[in-house]
Amino acid sequence: MKKIFVLISLFSATTWAQPCLENRAALDLGSGTTKAYVAEVDTCQKKIVKVIFEDRLPLAFNEALEKSADGTLPEKVVGEATPRIQALLGKVKTYNVKRITAVATSVFRVAKNGRAMARNLSRDLQIPVEVISQEQEAELGYWSALAQKNISDTRDLIVWDIGGGSMQMYSRDKGRVHIYEGDLASVTFKNKILQILQFKDPKSHSSPNPIGLQREAALQLAKNHAYLNVPAYFKKKASQARWVGVGGVISMSVQRQVNKEASQFTQDELNEALKKRVWLKDSEIHSDYRISDISNMALVLGYMQALKIEKVETAQASLGQGLIFKNLR
Repeated sequence: MKKIFVLISLFSATTWAQPCLENRAALDLGSGTTKAYVAEVDTCQKKIVKVIFEDRLPLAFNEALEKSADGTLPEKVVGEATPRIQALLGKVKTYNVKRITAVATSVFRVAKNGRAMARNLSRDLQIPVEVISQEQEAELGYWSALAQKNISDTRDLIVWDIGGGSMQMYSRDKGRVHIYEGDLASVTFKNKILQILQFKDPKSHSSPNPIGLQREAALQLAKNHAYLNVPAYFKKKASQARWVGVGGVISMSVQRQVNKEASQFTQDELNEALKKRVWLKDSEIHSDYRISDISNMALVLGYMQALKIEKVETAQASLGQGLIFKNLR
């Protein structure tokens, strides 16, 4: 009888536990990369149990916008990208997901026709696509870092997110939220190097490589931007804070180039890596993002030097992960 009772108890516990588990998915339609994320979640304990699927597509929406003569995102570019996003979504749907959410970020906010293009994607993908504000983007980056790094103590935490078209910093201090919403990011900084240092038109030139002897000048561009634009709160907290970098620029591009086996880098490590890589031509950079990889390093290092940030931890987390995690809270 005892064995039967134990078996019934275990069966009952399993039966009651299973309804809490379901698969959820999110798409992050970014300025330079579209990312898909699928996770098993526990809706009762409000946590992500495990990551089931992750994938990303290099889609240079922001590069196309920067080259646009009228400030619109070319319909042809979005049209050519749509079948690739549909194929990615098809992979997501094989995991029996109960809910799919999608967000569109900077390039869809900035382009004159950005919201119309997002509506077209929503129609073609047959899922709701929300164009989120930069403040919402910063918050989702924060939640993605908490989920990926399993962070419970958020004191002195600053989450730093750089994408193709925007930069965010997010911190919570004594119940108050602090956000930096920046306009210098991967593509825009690369184009500043082209225009200001190399006297080239970004509409007809895509790559500044090799940057070479212009390294110090590129760093100064980034430092000047940090000095002039980062709010006093972040400047004051910077040297003592715990910095966690999310987004494609910091957690992927920069981390991979400094040390792809690690999940953090110091200012000195980044400086040494940049000194070597500024001499590389596009043909010598093995990456889908070769035109901006080296300038990404200069952007991040310039900011670190200006704000006296000694170390950045990295989390390969997507806004989709943050979206799923936030919706469980």
